[in-house]
Amino acid sequence: MVRSCLPPLLLVLVLLFAAGHYATVSASSSSVYRTITAEPYFQIYEDQFNLATAHGNYTVSFVLPYPQSLYSVKAYGPDNSELKVYVSWDATEGNLTLLVETNGASSFNLKTILHYTTTHSNSTYSTFLNLYPTLEEGMEASLVLFPPSDSVLIETPENLTLASIGGKPALVGTAVLEPSVAHNATIKYTGSFELIEISALEHRVSVGHDRVTVTDTIQLVNLNTSSISKVTFRLPEGTSLVKVYDSISYMSYTLNGSELTVNLRTRLLPTEKTSFTLVYELPASSMLGSQEAKTVLSGDFLPQWCRYLVRSLLLVVELPKGSSEVSAPGFEITNGSSLIECRAQASDVTPHSGMTYAVSFVPAPASISVGTIVLAAIMLAAALALIAYLLMKRRGFFKKPPSQLPPPAQPAPPPPAPKRPRPRR
Repeated sequence: MVRSCLPPLLLVLVLLFAAGHYATVSASSSSVYRTITAEPYFQIYEDQFNLATAHGNYTVSFVLPYPQSLYSVKAYGPDNSELKVYVSWDATEGNLTLLVETNGASSFNLKTILHYTTTHSNSTYSTFLNLYPTLEEGMEASLVLFPPSDSVLIETPENLTLASIGGKPALVGTAVLEPSVAHNATIKYTGSFELIEISALEHRVSVGHDRVTVTDTIQLVNLNTSSISKVTFRLPEGTSLVKVYDSISYMSYTLNGSELTVNLRTRLLPTEKTSFTLVYELPASSMLGSQEAKTVLSGDFLPQWCRYLVRSLLLVVELPKGSSEVSAPGFEITNGSSLIECRAQASDVTPHSGMTYAVSFVPAPASISVGTIVLAAIMLAAALALIAYLLMKRRGFFKKPPSQLPPPAQPAPPPPAPKRPRPRR
């Protein structure tokens, strides 16, 4: 009798426990809203926590393949002040724990950037994700996952639904989180991507009369699990006069339409770095506009070819000497001997950062180089001298004066008459 009643009794107890647990979670009103921006080169996790009670600190965990997969983490309080975050790694469980000092706040934002979580075979890429946070308490959770740009999804978690948010495809879902339970998944997709990262980039934009010259000095890191010998970038339309060089000499490359493939000096092993400089020109009309009688140069902090995570970025805008009324919000402006420099710095920049700039100025008067001026002066002087010579010659200025003319030629005297013989007497 006891045996026959045991299973139903256990079932009732389990249902009561589950109902009580769900009621506790619902009553707590604690929630987290996670947004994941997934790219092959990086993944950005943004968590908005709203807690039922204030905490002095709070822990959030990630399951990761390596501790190096953590790129950066920052936390912000409700007043947008930055909070301290402490990181610990459990090698046995592959668990990365973040301890956030919330300073008694009941809400905070956590932004975590991961990398080294994507592998690929041919044109198929696999990215490992933490769909929901791993927490020490039960909580309601919502998820929005933006898949990689320019990709075609071929495998996604079954518990997520495809939707469109802000005109972009997204996978959405909800869950009731249990304490210390991880929610991991892998998405697979196809596309053409370079698994690299930019550790340092100087993006220099030089304004000319009808062209804009871009000089990008790049230090990149190999994120692949194997070595690479070349990298491919997509340059802007209208690019011309491409040059690639490093500290040794010019480097070989191929340009197929707008796709630039740079042959690296040596094979690059996983996590290794290499540096080179890319130079190209663009039509001024593609970057310059006008507003209130001033010329405006505008664009993104990152060059168009850069779809990657940039740890350290220096943006430099060069204007011709003589430009006036320069306005460059967020830039440090320096007047040099031959040009005006506007410089701005940023870190941990991605195409999703939305960082743009605008520099307005009144262009310098059209100028000509000193060499051109000297050459033009010499040619003008020669032309004037030739004209003067021809005019003077035409007017007889080069005839010799009469005093210097030779005497006129005298006619030859007639020959003497022949003598007649005298007659003989």
